Amino acid sequence: MKQYLTFLLCVVTSFNLEANDATSSNAVLSSAEASEVMKLYAARPLQEWKSSYGDITKEPNYKQLEYAVALLSNTVGTIGPKVQDPKMRYSANSLNCTSCHLNGESNLPGTKKFAAPFTNVMNDYPKFEARSMKVESIAERVNGCMTRSQGNGKPLPLESKEMKSLIAYFKFLAKGTQPHSAMKGTGLQKVAFPDRKASVKEGKDLYSIYCMECHQKDAVGLRSATYTKDASYNFTPLAGNDSFNNGAGMSHLKTATRFIYTNMPLGASESDKPMLSVEQAYDVAAYVLSLERPNKPGREYDFPNPNFRPDDYPVPAYFPDDEVALEQAKYGPFQ
Repeated sequence: MKQYLTFLLCVVTSFNLEANDATSSNAVLSSAEASEVMKLYAARPLQEWKSSYGDITKEPNYKQLEYAVALLSNTVGTIGPKVQDPKMRYSANSLNCTSCHLNGESNLPGTKKFAAPFTNVMNDYPKFEARSMKVESIAERVNGCMTRSQGNGKPLPLESKEMKSLIAYFKFLAKGTQPHSAMKGTGLQKVAFPDRKASVKEGKDLYSIYCMECHQKDAVGLRSATYTKDASYNFTPLAGNDSFNNGAGMSHLKTATRFIYTNMPLGASESDKPMLSVEQAYDVAAYVLSLERPNKPGREYDFPNPNFRPDDYPVPAYFPDDEVALEQAKYGPFQ
């Protein structure tokens, strides 16, 4: 652990920059530096999953935490594209943060095991991100979501009430945990992907059985009665202009497969028998990602080092004149 912190500090301070909650190193890491940081990061001590958080209303900064809960649970109503104050329209779509970062048994946002929880993020950052080849802060990670998962939204100012509240909430969730340590149950559950191309056709058939009742035909979601006023939905849009863009983490087939397998249909859990097999989740993910969604400008600048690019990020610029490779990045196989 000391090795990791020492190395990370050296990487950051060698460029005369400080890693903290809001800003981290702007320096692009070399392949060797990135590999070493990833190696040491993976070797961090592993602590047990935290499922109990205490009474949030007893916290001295409860009002700030309450605001963070509102931002996460009702993103569209607090910083969405139709909120009354135009200056507060940071999110560009109709997703709430809890559309992906699900509530756990505590009913707090981002506390469901293996549903991209927030529980340990304050111990996970600063962190190397291959998408930029930089060590990034938790605030920079939040703004990555704002401009991708929240459509083509705007970054939250680092000193804004919104950013400070979110970081305060992450710190609340991490109370009592072991600093600088990994945690069981974070991220998404690992699975063995099928050694084949995902089937959009099979995925569409499975979607109609397991998903369409909530997410509707063509995965465009179920709009609320007040949609024209506030852009809200009763059930999340998985495609179309009100959903995540093609630069979001969920636009990766392997990421979407892992999320669907563990968490969908609603009520699924890694602790119980999943409702879909990995094979089924793989095909459903392929169908959903085959549908139209907002385009993220500048995707060709993501993952600037080819050695660190994910194999399931189908950016045409990565595969000039190679339609076969582009198709494989869309739908596999990834073995």
